[in-house]
Amino acid sequence: SVPRASASPHGTGMHPHTLLSDSAPDSSSDAPTLESLPPELIAAIVETLKLPWLGRFACCCAAVAGAVRHAEEAWAAVWASLTGGVAPAPLGARAAVRSLLTLDQAHWRSLPGSSGEAPDWRQHGCVLTCSGGTRLILFGGRDGRRFFCDTWACDLASGAWVRVAAHSDARCPSPRCFNSDSGGGRVLRSGEEEWAVLHGGLCAPGYRDRLTWLLGPLSLPPKEWSWLPASPPDHVEGAAPVARFHHTLTLLPRREAAGDDSLALLGGHDRTISPLLDLRLFSLRHASLPRKASGVAAASVSVGWSSSTHVLGPAPSPRAFHSAAHYDHPAAGRGLLLACCGLGPAAGGEEVFAALDDTWAFDLSSGRWLELAARLPHGFARSRAALAVSRDRLLLAGGCRARAAALATYLPLTPGPAFDDVWLLDLRRGLLPSELGLRPAAVSAWERCVLPHERAHRTPHANATAGTLHGGAVVLVLGGHDTFLSPLADEAVDSFGDLADEQAWALHETEAIVVGERPERTEARLCTRGAPHSCGEGGASPSRRQLVGGARMLVQGLETQAHINGSIGTVVSRASGSADGRVDLALGPPHSKSISIRCQHLRPSRSEARGGMPTIAAPGGGGDGSALWVISPVERAAGEGRAAEAPSNPPRRVAVSCISVLPQPEHEGSA
Repeated sequence: SVPRASASPHGTGMHPHTLLSDSAPDSSSDAPTLESLPPELIAAIVETLKLPWLGRFACCCAAVAGAVRHAEEAWAAVWASLTGGVAPAPLGARAAVRSLLTLDQAHWRSLPGSSGEAPDWRQHGCVLTCSGGTRLILFGGRDGRRFFCDTWACDLASGAWVRVAAHSDARCPSPRCFNSDSGGGRVLRSGEEEWAVLHGGLCAPGYRDRLTWLLGPLSLPPKEWSWLPASPPDHVEGAAPVARFHHTLTLLPRREAAGDDSLALLGGHDRTISPLLDLRLFSLRHASLPRKASGVAAASVSVGWSSSTHVLGPAPSPRAFHSAAHYDHPAAGRGLLLACCGLGPAAGGEEVFAALDDTWAFDLSSGRWLELAARLPHGFARSRAALAVSRDRLLLAGGCRARAAALATYLPLTPGPAFDDVWLLDLRRGLLPSELGLRPAAVSAWERCVLPHERAHRTPHANATAGTLHGGAVVLVLGGHDTFLSPLADEAVDSFGDLADEQAWALHETEAIVVGERPERTEARLCTRGAPHSCGEGGASPSRRQLVGGARMLVQGLETQAHINGSIGTVVSRASGSADGRVDLALGPPHSKSISIRCQHLRPSRSEARGGMPTIAAPGGGGDGSALWVISPVERAAGEGRAAEAPSNPPRRVAVSCISVLPQPEHEGSA
């Protein structure tokens, strides 16, 4: 044990300041320095320190610095405190922590194309990950001319696709897509089993249904999966939710290993484009599910949505285009559904489609809504924002303002200007334990998070997805649209208020964020390393239409100035007198300079072709993984297999890419 420091300066114990000093001891004193301690004692001290003190302590003493470098158990504890899990064995805890906190290894990776049958490309399908992140499920979608109802599974280790549930086509969901339906579904765990749950969707132009379907059990081989309709029990009235769109579907993970996940459906617009409030919960807890031992023989599953509309106390106003996330409060031990912002009637106002700035928490144990004191500052109310929980903080990114009141009578769902900001809310300070479980703190506030200027060249995002990795330690903001539209550019917005593909951001505009102890210590980086299928080296160069002033471009493929590859800049103008297709490009931080570059080395940040917007996979019931998966279109190779039932589709197939922040293992190839 470390000798206790004496209260007297003349005592025999070591003084705390002596412990933190490298300098030689006073010749008149026999007190030992830190350098003179046995290595075993230094290692024991290092393994008991928290992350901030490890760095400070290592700066004071070379012996401690050496111990820190080799104290794998200490770094494993740091990794566990950041992610709640175990550090990846091939990489090591210290290297994993470094990659996580610096984000310098964030990269994209593409799976090899399947040599066998593979699904034709479709947009707005339901894409889910399951089986611990080892498989991908794809259902439905549309290709611009027709809707799909086929179901596919992809092995994420090999990239091979297989058609599943083909034997149950007579009783499977009708053809549909999910362009405004929060992804269309999630994967739920019930005991030892996993089931994919599908809800709603656009079945034909202007028609949405309110049916719920189950696919599984997912523990069986994919060829044995079947679709089962979820029918409400006979004794439950009104168990099926109202058909809607622009709602949220939030996975509520189980708190016990033998428990059941739940799915929360909140808000949205009904068929008359009126905002809704009702909260519905779906769980397989009381469902009589066929198990893998008996196979799937049932015609349907008797299970419905429970209603949480009749709650005591205040409740949020009806809304759509809002944001929602799940949070487990560590002090109270309660699960919460968090909801904020959106488009709906403002309190005390007459506008039906006003941007909202409030924040609410639904206590899943007591069934009460709690309004937090935190509101966004005046002028920052928004809808279509990305929301995620990271290290007990609620992170809000992007979104857009409501449309100007003078234009709101014509297509009122059309978005206003987009935001490019990030806000943080401390949930442990905003929600305090009480006798009733939780209560809102009298004072709590959103804090503007100023990201490191030299690492992030930000873009305004609306409808972006906030995905989390490694237990919420890393937040990825990806996808979404730019809403820079002239007042008359309504052809870019459909009747549902959804933006067209020309406004969609490419995948290399993905931003990785690690929330620090304070907002000013938050790290961020654009993920331009590697290449997803949609912007690979073989992709098309930007067209003349895309090379307009202010357009954002990714630099790729330079050999003489390779350090510029992965940078993002904006087009200044086409280089005057250039005969080799050069443009003048203003690079963002950290380069912050203008260059003249050939078009063949540029990839546009926004798509020009319709029907090519990538779809982001919803994570499975196992929680946050180490990678986030995306499907995007690529051209089919000559003679490549394709779905036999869709011979008229364009020659494009579904390709799979993923993004991660840890180095790629060597046996999987170079990143």
